[in-house]
Amino acid sequence: MSGVTMEATSILPILKKKLAFLSGGKDRRSGLILTIPLNSDQTSMEELSATLDYLLSIPSDKCKARGFTVIVDGRRSQWNIVKTVVLMLQNVIPAEVSLVCVVKPDEFWDKKVTHFCFWKEKDRLGFELWPLLC
Repeated sequence: MSGVTMEATSILPILKKKLAFLSGGKDRRSGLILTIPLNSDQTSMEELSATLDYLLSIPSDKCKARGFTVIVDGRRSQWNIVKTVVLMLQNVIPAEVSLVCVVKPDEFWDKKVTHFCFWKEKDRLGFELWPLLC
């Protein structure tokens, strides 16, 4: 446990930005839920990656084996950031991610080009992707 505490201390300024969090909730498979609340001013993928590395070091291997459901809340973000984050998940935690849910307002999905943009990547992503409307 002290290794995790030391790591948290070393990236504390990044963690205070709340770029991602584990809520303690679980999905139907008993996998943990990881939430990434994007903001339009958040552009540092390096800081988000460091946050994910830290958060994913916390659960036991048994919990990780059940997979994660990742909720990417893009309501206050731009499409290019949402897409970058979803594609980054493939590189940072591909084995652990079972499902990614992207939250965007209704009008966002009216544009078929953006809606189907991820379907081109579907086989490469290695996890399911669900658009959620709000």
